[in-house]
Amino acid sequence: MFGCFVKQVCFFFIFFQMIIKKILIISFLCTVVNLSGTVHEEKTYAMNLPNEIVQALTNGDAKAISNYFNTSVELIFSEKQAVYGKAQAEQILKNFFTNNASANGKFSYKTLHTVNRDNAQVYIGELHTGKDSYRVTIYMKDQRIHQMRIESND
Repeated sequence: MFGCFVKQVCFFFIFFQMIIKKILIISFLCTVVNLSGTVHEEKTYAMNLPNEIVQALTNGDAKAISNYFNTSVELIFSEKQAVYGKAQAEQILKNFFTNNASANGKFSYKTLHTVNRDNAQVYIGELHTGKDSYRVTIYMKDQRIHQMRIESND
């Protein structure tokens, strides 16, 4: 009778060890898969606003910015907002730069905050023109600008 009890206890410990090993292996594999996804995400999605866009904002170059526009873009200027095609959005942005240019035609831009999630990024910055200071928010997805918001800092 005592021998049968010892066999049952030994069987229980062996069975318990097998379950623990399986749990550890599954946990390890899940961690590896999760880490590889994180590494992939960091390699795939930009953390900073592309230099071409920063340079275009500094130079007031609507054409260079429009190269990053999605086929349709939502432009928001204070209370006015609408969705435009690439060409029309470029023209509206060009008018903004023309109407707010400094004497030397240069602007100053600085990114203040960046949010990255999946394949979308939101960049929040300040644009200083010859006349005013503006808060610029750019929503990008798949390296394309889907929304651009320019609001006065007043």
